[in-house]
Amino acid sequence: MAERVVAVADTNVLLNLATPVVDGRAQAPSGEDPLKALLSAYDVHAPTSVLGEVTDVTGDDDLLAAAADLVLQAAHNLTTHDVDERADEPLNYGLDRGESDCIWLANELAADLFITDEFNTTNYLFVALALNDRNILFTTPHILCTLATHEVLSEEYVDAALTYYVETKGWDAQYVAQLRHQCLRG
Repeated sequence: MAERVVAVADTNVLLNLATPVVDGRAQAPSGEDPLKALLSAYDVHAPTSVLGEVTDVTGDDDLLAAAADLVLQAAHNLTTHDVDERADEPLNYGLDRGESDCIWLANELAADLFITDEFNTTNYLFVALALNDRNILFTTPHILCTLATHEVLSEEYVDAALTYYVETKGWDAQYVAQLRHQCLRG
């Protein structure tokens, strides 16, 4: 049996992938679970600081808290690492502790993928510079398209999910359109 690809995922990636599953609104895509798809397709790792950030948003009666609850329910399917003692201080690029710890972990593990949602900001460039291998940098829309390409998620679901995220999360429509063009046949 081949080893699964090692991926390091940041807090917002996990929360965003869980959101459509817990969103009961009509605009939310349904029928598939992108968080479960990621966790089953890849050997996903995260620093404990990421689960701490997820825990911090639980307890409210809103969509983000429901997504956080789902991530915590699925947390046994990812490998966590306590990097506090080993990682340097957070990178001084406007990145939070979880993002900095994820970069450190991705470099330490020589991960195949580092998945972030920093693509709508200049922080994306800082993340790319901080990674030992810039070829491992993926965004959540990119990983969704990759899951469709590998038939883990249907193209129809990913297409609907990308529209959902553009409309509800303000993801860059031009960037998402380019990914659609490259990865989805329809």
